[in-house]
Amino acid sequence: MKKIAKGMVGVFLFTVAACAVITVNIYFPEKDVKEAYKVLEKELMAPSEKGEEQKPAGKPESSIRFDFVSTADAQEAGMADKIADAVKKMPNVVNAYKEMGARIADTDRLRDSGSAGESNNGLLVEREKGFSAADKKIVDAENENRKTVINGMTRAIIRINRQPETPDNISQVKPQATRQFAAIRRDSAKKGWWIQDENGNWTRK
Repeated sequence: MKKIAKGMVGVFLFTVAACAVITVNIYFPEKDVKEAYKVLEKELMAPSEKGEEQKPAGKPESSIRFDFVSTADAQEAGMADKIADAVKKMPNVVNAYKEMGARIADTDRLRDSGSAGESNNGLLVEREKGFSAADKKIVDAENENRKTVINGMTRAIIRINRQPETPDNISQVKPQATRQFAAIRRDSAKKGWWIQDENGNWTRK
């Protein structure tokens, strides 16, 4: 009996150990994620049609740009919309987008002056010393919103893959969600803005 019991314990421990090293590879459709980010920015950050009608002549255009990936380039028909819909079900992420949209004039001012730049981790960072307390507050609030957006996209991808939101799955998907968000910031940057490439090099666009 003792030998049988030990054998059963051994089998149990081996099974637990085997399960512990299993890693689920979560499908991450890069092009569709990038398009989903753009869809969300257009819908949640851009002014309403009513607001556009009331916009006075000569007002500077927003830096929000929307160059969508063609349907032919999508890895799966409707995937970008499916991802965007999943994100829109997260109230905290929707609110983060709206706050970013309301703050766009301030963040543009900092980027236009060269005092802030777009880093390769998707965050807005100080490029020149001497930030005022008000400017630092703008950047801090912007980055909190951006982190919320990236986390929301991470969760959406995991859910679409029908996987649990475990620390391992989040750590697998979040870097990819961050890279795509940072890529959009570089792509949409205006001439003269500081941007950081994936290798950490800073240049002015």
